Amino acid sequence: PTCGTAVSTTRVASRPGPVRDRRGQPGRTPSQHNTIGTGRTDPGKPAGRAHPYAYGLAQRIDTDQQRHAATHRMLDHYLPTAYTANRLLIPARDPITLTPSVDGVISQQPADCQQALDWFTVERAVLLAAIEHAAAASLDTHTWQLSWALETFLYRQGHFHDWATTGRASVAATNRLADPTMQVRAHRSLAHACIQLGRFDEADTQLRQALDLVTQIGDQTAEAYIHDSLGSMLERRGHYPQALDHARHALGLFQVTGNQLGQAQALNGIGWYHARLGEHHQALTACQHALTLFEELGNREGQAHTWDSLGYAHHQLGHHTHAMSCYQHALRLVRELGARYNEAEILTHLGDTHHTIGNYHAAHDAWRQALTILDGLRHPDAKQVRVKIAGLEDVWSG
Repeated sequence: PTCGTAVSTTRVASRPGPVRDRRGQPGRTPSQHNTIGTGRTDPGKPAGRAHPYAYGLAQRIDTDQQRHAATHRMLDHYLPTAYTANRLLIPARDPITLTPSVDGVISQQPADCQQALDWFTVERAVLLAAIEHAAAASLDTHTWQLSWALETFLYRQGHFHDWATTGRASVAATNRLADPTMQVRAHRSLAHACIQLGRFDEADTQLRQALDLVTQIGDQTAEAYIHDSLGSMLERRGHYPQALDHARHALGLFQVTGNQLGQAQALNGIGWYHARLGEHHQALTACQHALTLFEELGNREGQAHTWDSLGYAHHQLGHHTHAMSCYQHALRLVRELGARYNEAEILTHLGDTHHTIGNYHAAHDAWRQALTILDGLRHPDAKQVRVKIAGLEDVWSG
């Protein structure tokens, strides 16, 4: 399968329940995947083992100056690979300019989206440790750039605690650099991790700080994304009218700047908030418009989220066949993207629709698949899915 293109994670956490989200390749052996940028061929070795070129270098030297230089070289080894892998996962994301590498540092590059996903999976623990090393060594540009590169993978895989940890490191680093543009990015990223973890006060603080900073740089697109994010947070708190206001504000700014991707994202948010307000026909209109834009842009992650929104609206209107069709479209896309958390979320919604129309075995199967994923992620959503399954099994046993 192919990962396709993807939308930025600026519209996360807008779904019902405790944690909600908005918003064809020949097979390879595991050893072939694991050799991309890792320096090893044994797929059985743990992902947390550092690359011998990188950490081995730091272990053989004694002076502070030598350790700092070795850490710099280790980060220069990982950062270009992580950046390339991120661009393969999410080509629609605005690029950044990497800090120059030290001469002589060699890094390998994944060739396609599947290799990128596999590389992140294998090297996740090492990359998290590398960010910690960068922060400890006051290598602030490396800190925020490596955090930026890891963000999409952590989001899609549901590693929200890791995302929050790297987000805080990024905020601290960009604050020391005193670059408002980078600070806005870091605050928004941390806010979204906090939204996913249900830490709404912290998310609100981060987004308000980002909004204050964006007025200094006069970036209307960045301002639009912050309003879009505020809508996500407010929806999670049950403040649907206010969430809708922010999404509309975001849409207006995206229209002024001509940002079609942002417009599609805001329209999907508008549709979702209409659905949460019980205005399901208006939800369908806005989401269909969003879907058309996402399809024109070739943005598969945006399409997936919008199909999920459409499924919810159709479900609420009693259009259960349409709802299941929408969820199947969404499932196909998130599976191609390797978005495990979103897959579990959509499977849960599909199970809800099956349950509503009396397809209890199909509901049980969908919820079971969702629970397997959520348990694997150690995600708090697993609790509610387990309750759904238990309730159904109690009826069967009674």
